[in-house]
Amino acid sequence: MKALHLNRSSLYATFGDKHALFLEALRLYSERVVSRTADTLDRAPTPLAGVQALFDELAASAETPAGSLGCFVVNSVAELVPYDAAVSEIAAGYNAAMQRLLAAAVAGSPAAERQPPEQLAAYLFNAVQGLRVVIKSGASRAQAQAIAALTLAQLR
Repeated sequence: MKALHLNRSSLYATFGDKHALFLEALRLYSERVVSRTADTLDRAPTPLAGVQALFDELAASAETPAGSLGCFVVNSVAELVPYDAAVSEIAAGYNAAMQRLLAAAVAGSPAAERQPPEQLAAYLFNAVQGLRVVIKSGASRAQAQAIAALTLAQLR
């Protein structure tokens, strides 16, 4: 707030209140995660290589200060979804967007011959979110890589 030359009350007044500021931060964060995920998947030479890159990025966050903080969306969902309809709405949009990206990435995989891409996307999304929690709880990079490898083996 010092850098913006604002005090707490003027910051909250800009957004309406503390809760509105929190929701806007959560919305912006979730949009950035979805955008970064899309970029990671798009930059890869193949869709499965993109999924691998996504898990590699997650594993790289293990044992880092950012990794120990966890994901703002995951943290908010775990804490607030049962009690806050606005957080639930943001989380639902985030979940749907992430699963659309993942479904497109696995659509041509060998696993898609055995399972619908939407089910595979739900599985991968669960693995990504779970890996974020495991990393936050102190998993090593090697542990995160092992989890990622087991998850990705299901796509082959």
